[in-house]
Amino acid sequence: MKHTFNLILSIFLLGFVDRIEEQMVSAEITNKSDTGEYENINIDLPLILFPCDIEEGGMFYFEYADGITEIRCGEPNP
Repeated sequence: MKHTFNLILSIFLLGFVDRIEEQMVSAEITNKSDTGEYENINIDLPLILFPCDIEEGGMFYFEYADGITEIRCGEPNP
């Protein structure tokens, strides 16, 4: 099931790029639920939202700080 972009912006998520077609990125997002279990969510995002050149198999994450959500490329800092 595909989830919309609005769902993912309010929480910290780690993503892996599955496919890039035209100007859309299909990715799998891993999130830690309230119960401590990890869940995978498949989403589609516009390519223009990524601040870097990404490719299939690439990693990215969402960072939320001071009321701003950003997409960051690569692995998050420990």
